[in-house]
Amino acid sequence: MKLAIKFLLGSIFIFILSFIIIFFPGRHPNPKNAVQDEIANDPVLSMNPYSASSPIYREFNQYRQWILNNKKLAAASDTARPSDLLMLSGQLAAKGMPRLSTDLLEQRFSSVNKILPSLNIHTCSTLIKGGFSATEFTAQSAPRMNSFDADEAKAWFSVGKAAIEAQLNGAPIIVLSTEDAARGVLKISRSMYEPQSKSFLSVMANLKTASDEDACETVQILYSRGNSLPEPYRGYVARMLLTGDEGNEKI
Repeated sequence: MKLAIKFLLGSIFIFILSFIIIFFPGRHPNPKNAVQDEIANDPVLSMNPYSASSPIYREFNQYRQWILNNKKLAAASDTARPSDLLMLSGQLAAKGMPRLSTDLLEQRFSSVNKILPSLNIHTCSTLIKGGFSATEFTAQSAPRMNSFDADEAKAWFSVGKAAIEAQLNGAPIIVLSTEDAARGVLKISRSMYEPQSKSFLSVMANLKTASDEDACETVQILYSRGNSLPEPYRGYVARMLLTGDEGNEKI
């Protein structure tokens, strides 16, 4: 075990990205409200990428309204423009992810696991190689998220809210140790038979040069098998993948 962990700590460098999409607001025109006028007159700001009949559509509307009405968020912004508030909310949510409790991260971990099959190989690979595009992710994930039930849709935005609040409130950052990250990866590798296990560890150790196909397959393994791990390993993998550089101890 100690030798395996030492090997992973010395060779695995994981590019970790936060799954925070900058959601754009959209409301019907209201001549008495300058904010609502701006939203209504801007085709980008008025976008809702989800089906109007889906729970995620309604949760999206409530989430953007929560952002626009958030006094702490407005106080942290230089302006009250809706577009600026939305940009800031996305930045704060990303910074707030490593401040979240493990149970909240595991909710997002489970949600992303359900979305992965809808992503093309390139977008999937960027979740671990870098170069993530929120626009591509939204376009590809929206059809799958349209099928989220009410609880799944609510959980997706609840995590985003919690991350923003954690950042605004200055909650402490929780840093995952390299040893615990390695333990999570090793637990996944031991759930597989050879040669898949060996191939998985090889790609993990050479992510910079991995092909999109190999990187995507590795992402799918990390999420699908990681989501099925017992505690505390499931929490280790969730924190490793979702909290960025600040949430992971430097090697």
